Amino acid sequence: MTQPGIQAELEAAEQAEPLLPGLPAASYVSGDLSDQPNEYDVLYRQRKRYNREFGFCLFTAECISSLASLCQGKKVLEAGSGSGWLADQLAQHGIAITAADWTDYRRQPHDTKRGYPMRSVFRLDHHGDAVALLPGSFDVVLLVWPNLNTPFGEQVAHAMRSGQVMILEGEEKGGSTATDEFFDVLSANFECLGTETLALNEHHRTFPGLHDRWQILRKK
Repeated sequence: MTQPGIQAELEAAEQAEPLLPGLPAASYVSGDLSDQPNEYDVLYRQRKRYNREFGFCLFTAECISSLASLCQGKKVLEAGSGSGWLADQLAQHGIAITAADWTDYRRQPHDTKRGYPMRSVFRLDHHGDAVALLPGSFDVVLLVWPNLNTPFGEQVAHAMRSGQVMILEGEEKGGSTATDEFFDVLSANFECLGTETLALNEHHRTFPGLHDRWQILRKK
């Protein structure tokens, strides 16, 4: 049974303003860092609301700044952009980015069959299959939480050309991201850029129950 004090915190979490992305990392209590059960429960409730607007990745201000630095002067495709919030943030940093998603959440704000039931759209430059735009003239492909048990991630990886960089965010093989085959393709055809990956994860935060991280990979 939930203790009265914890129950009050949970109710407050439901009634408070939604947790927003783009804040400094210190503003978030990471699921990997919290060892207090009541904090964990509150953050879990916040995660449910956050998912409806932004998906599963908890974007920190430092990560966005690092992404902008990595992508400066490059042409970027966000494949499966969802609400387009991240693409919009990077565009505000001067990044030439195309946000592509097969679902137009402006017209289907409560679609729960695939993707997330997002209620707001911040940017959508291409309504259609992002794979059709590849390899194109893009230098970087941004892929955040490709849907579990769908071939989309594999299709993106196969369509990329040698030298293109993938910035991937999500759980690893065996988790709730893409398919095992997708990660097999990455292992066989991509090389990890270790220094850049470590730097991007330095200020990454996660929600309770999730084990996602950033990876930067170059196609061989």
